[in-house]
Amino acid sequence: MSRNTVVILGIPIDNLNKEETIGQIFSMIEDFKSTGIPSNVVTANVDFVVNTLKWGLKNSSHPELLDILRRADLVTPDGMPIVWTSKLLGTPLKERVTGADLVPRIAEEAVKRGKSIYFLGGSEDSALKAAGTLTKYFPGLHIAGTGSPYVQIEGEALAEMEESDRPIIKDINKSGADILFIGFGNPKQELWYERNKSRLKVPVSIGVGGTFDFINGKVKRAPLWMQKSGMEWLYRISQDPKRLWKRYFVGFFKFGLIVLPSILYYRQRLMLFNLRHKKIAPPQKNETLSIRSSRQTIEVLKMPERLDRVSMHYVFDKIDNEISNSRHIVFDFSNTSFIDSSGLGSLLEVWREMTRDNKNLSFIGINFHLRHFFELNRTWDLFKAITRDRIDDAMALLDEKDNIPPFYYSLDNEDNQKVLSLAGRLDAAQIAALDINSLINEIGMSNCILNLDELNFVDSSGLVLFFRVQKHLSTIGKKCVLCTLNKNIQQVFHITKLNRLFNISKDLASARQVFEVVN
Repeated sequence: MSRNTVVILGIPIDNLNKEETIGQIFSMIEDFKSTGIPSNVVTANVDFVVNTLKWGLKNSSHPELLDILRRADLVTPDGMPIVWTSKLLGTPLKERVTGADLVPRIAEEAVKRGKSIYFLGGSEDSALKAAGTLTKYFPGLHIAGTGSPYVQIEGEALAEMEESDRPIIKDINKSGADILFIGFGNPKQELWYERNKSRLKVPVSIGVGGTFDFINGKVKRAPLWMQKSGMEWLYRISQDPKRLWKRYFVGFFKFGLIVLPSILYYRQRLMLFNLRHKKIAPPQKNETLSIRSSRQTIEVLKMPERLDRVSMHYVFDKIDNEISNSRHIVFDFSNTSFIDSSGLGSLLEVWREMTRDNKNLSFIGINFHLRHFFELNRTWDLFKAITRDRIDDAMALLDEKDNIPPFYYSLDNEDNQKVLSLAGRLDAAQIAALDINSLINEIGMSNCILNLDELNFVDSSGLVLFFRVQKHLSTIGKKCVLCTLNKNIQQVFHITKLNRLFNISKDLASARQVFEVVN
């Protein structure tokens, strides 16, 4: 695999030091010349992680943000607790890589390589000031532009977000910047990038949080010894105790509690594995079996007994080749009894690459212990949908998925009203390809139920569809009702405060009753 990641609570963290991270970022810039595909870099700290996850194992506090993290091109460990946790999980990250450390170092390297930077976000004029400060430190730094727009991520303003973002996107693209620093803070900067990435022409965008304030001297960094010892948070609290004490103490407490079960389970499974294998055997050679389904060939790859950083070198060399040459792959875990967080990171990377390339992946042979490992490490929500008991079931799943687009809908007439059923994944890419005006014309002059029973995921951009349908119906005196939202989609509506703006029913029968009352 091209990335070496460690999974912590379902989030893949790249195992790179600061200089390796810098090198990777500038490699992404060069890759853009041939691929035209922009990359995003996320700097993830403890606050970031705890705001993404719930206390329990099921669902997420912020499904869209979690999805962004899993699909990001590079995620750095911006927090010592994340580095400490990686050690307890047996796969230590090389070092903490913060946005405050990256930005000056990137600026320095940009001067050497003749690359330009656009500074976006922060409070009024903070981006401009940060750009000016770095120019003094690094003469010759090419500032492509600066901007501090107001960004909305909730409420009715989301309906107009495409138009409100358009001027700043136009300015960024016109600037010809190689790197975009986004300083809106988490999660605003990640959400803003995700909804605009298809329109951005910048090779690499990096969420840098409050780094502009550090550069401008508005917020002072802790002494170097506190940064290296992981005590920088104490220094930050001392500067602004009223605002920060709750964030840090509650955040650390929650992080510790939700990560502890995965650490304990890893230690237990490692001990049992080592007891059964007093000497660690050399990694087994993985086996590949090609099976012809009703339509095409499916590659079945037997996973090793121990899937960790030792064995993955042998295994994933083969996987890289299979992914390049096959559209359908099955991973057989029937011989696997132990996985660590680096092995899980490689599995997530395979999932990311295959979904990005519209290829299909399935798992078989998942026993109770592996499933529990996935649950404690917050990845079972991803793998559950692609896991089957037998190879025949996996082949049937892959054949079925081969004919299903990422997003689709059906529109039915029922008792003088329309039922619009949505299915799959409704994100920025699907909205860009969807002819919403045509769909609205199909709905016509009827009341409409939006049935989301088979809709698996929706992001902020996807919410535009609901706004447009509701606006159309309200202008002609008709109603729309949403129903059968899964837990994650309910959470998206709650976070964006749209549950107050839409009529939402628990199921189709309840939605029909709404119209009976209206009539």
